[in-house]
Amino acid sequence: MTPYPDQLAELAAAAPALGAEVAPLRNLEGILKWAPGRGIDFATLDLVQQDEYSYDFLVPLPDARWLAFAVT
Repeated sequence: MTPYPDQLAELAAAAPALGAEVAPLRNLEGILKWAPGRGIDFATLDLVQQDEYSYDFLVPLPDARWLAFAVT
């Protein structure tokens, strides 16, 4: 798995504005506080269990892209 700082660098290279928005997000609480200001409806969020300790938290963006966060 690619380390989170490397994933952020890739995102910032591909979409600098989005990379700058996402960079300060460090936990689920931060993502949930950020999402409404971005126009993301909580009803569209998805949490997919990977094993007993880890999940993928999927956040749809209004422009049809998705962000995926690993949550443990």
